[in-house]
Amino acid sequence: MKKALSILTVGCLAVSLAACGSTAASSAASAADSTASSAAESTAASDTAAADGQTYKVGICQLVQHVALDAATQGFKDALTEQLGDAVTFEEKNAQGDSNTCSTIINGFVSDNVDLILANATPALQAAQAGTNTIPVLGTSVTEYGVALGIDDFDGLVGTNISGTSDLAPLDEQAGIIKELSRCKDRWSAVLQR
Repeated sequence: MKKALSILTVGCLAVSLAACGSTAASSAASAADSTASSAAESTAASDTAAADGQTYKVGICQLVQHVALDAATQGFKDALTEQLGDAVTFEEKNAQGDSNTCSTIINGFVSDNVDLILANATPALQAAQAGTNTIPVLGTSVTEYGVALGIDDFDGLVGTNISGTSDLAPLDEQAGIIKELSRCKDRWSAVLQR
């Protein structure tokens, strides 16, 4: 078992390294061009917001402190600050793992009339759905929006004031890679970290 797990780990590492190194030079040039144009667009957007005198208040409801959730929140804040500069302020609240606290936080954001809500994790998204249908809501760290929001026959579109990103891994593709890398294609198992 240890040998099979070691082979699987080395195989996955080799595939990921091969994928990363194939077009390093063109990727570097493309990244430099993209960074330069993003910086120019960011400066223009920030200047426009500052010139208009408009400021934006963003409420962030995060379910619990966790490395992945913290990184998602920080990435969101960094990107928005890059785009809007000093024209954006954040009110960041942590529900300490309690869904009811998510509802209280969201209701506070609605009362404060924030311009945007970031709902980080499924219970935060569900609280935002229940709390407002007018303030734009972005969800992150949500696996399945259709299930989280109670949408039957979910086609990828919420159709309300809610949008966001999914962290659902492409399980069929992962299973295919594992089968491809495994000698024993009839039986296999995987260890998943929760």
